[in-house]
Amino acid sequence: MKRTISMRRRKGQRGNEIIEFGLMAVFLIPLLLWMFINGLNLVRMIQCTEICRDIGNQYIHGLDFSTHAAQTLASNLAGGYGLTVSGFSGDSSGNEQSNASNTGNGLVILSEVMYAGTNACAALPSGTSCTNNGKYVFIQRLVFGNGSLQFNGTTVSSALGSPTATMSDSGNVQNYLTDVHAVSSTAGSLITLSDSQVAYVAETYFTNPSLDFSAYPAGGIYSRVFF
Repeated sequence: MKRTISMRRRKGQRGNEIIEFGLMAVFLIPLLLWMFINGLNLVRMIQCTEICRDIGNQYIHGLDFSTHAAQTLASNLAGGYGLTVSGFSGDSSGNEQSNASNTGNGLVILSEVMYAGTNACAALPSGTSCTNNGKYVFIQRLVFGNGSLQFNGTTVSSALGSPTATMSDSGNVQNYLTDVHAVSSTAGSLITLSDSQVAYVAETYFTNPSLDFSAYPAGGIYSRVFF
């Protein structure tokens, strides 16, 4: 009798495990996918930060990234992330301040910024007004890669802003003490410099096409390093 009741109970419970697994899978599968995707993105973020640091380290040690050779080196350092520099044209000396008309998945922005105080302004000829006294100014700006990259539908841009002052093909900003278009309005919120002190800033942007639906942060990876 007991055996018959036990058999009936087992028959009545048959298939419960599949239903329970299905209910749990509704929560577990998205969780596992989230862990997998964000784990990959975390690895990519670390790698992109290292790329940014490596390029910036070369920049502060004097490598001229207005040349095609230096930009090609940066492209090699970013191997696998699609930093393309094939659109380089350059002037007669082989320099190009902005080589941002490429395709690809990467963009590099290099900036040299100075705080223009009384000591910096003293370098101006007597009688010349130091328009940018007490402000952060660009001394150099170099850009290469794909300048049309977008994160979340917005074209990427430097956190320091973009100087519109006259620049040489080597990226050197002319009249940075007197031209208001050489001022960075946001640098002071990111770094603190003393009078005449200079900071070198490397910024890199890489889209994440293989995980475009869930890039972290969405749309791509941004890295910034100060030296």
